Amino acid sequence: MFRNLSQAAAEAALDAGEAAANSAVTITARLPILANCMLRPSADGLAEWHKAWTEKLTAVWEGSVAASTAWNELAWRTLFSPMTPTGAAHEALVLVKAVSKPGHACVRANAQRFGRL
Repeated sequence: MFRNLSQAAAEAALDAGEAAANSAVTITARLPILANCMLRPSADGLAEWHKAWTEKLTAVWEGSVAASTAWNELAWRTLFSPMTPTGAAHEALVLVKAVSKPGHACVRANAQRFGRL
């Protein structure tokens, strides 16, 4: 858990920057493979299409489960202690981190798989 709001905001910004860099690496490496597969379908190209779609669906599913869990934890914490505006901003960043974690892991794994990190 984060210690304070500024630490949570800094960590969210770093996570977003890392995800953006990893996404750029993945898109740059994957786009020629997918474009070539549209012109000349191959087993490797179709496997990459399949992997691209299934990993997105998996990340969405895992993110929705994480969102539900984080939201329930937030509700229980709020039930027992009143929330301040700063606390609400902090809790929102905690929720965003929980929801985006599966997508970040997927993008990081792709960037490593394409060997460009």
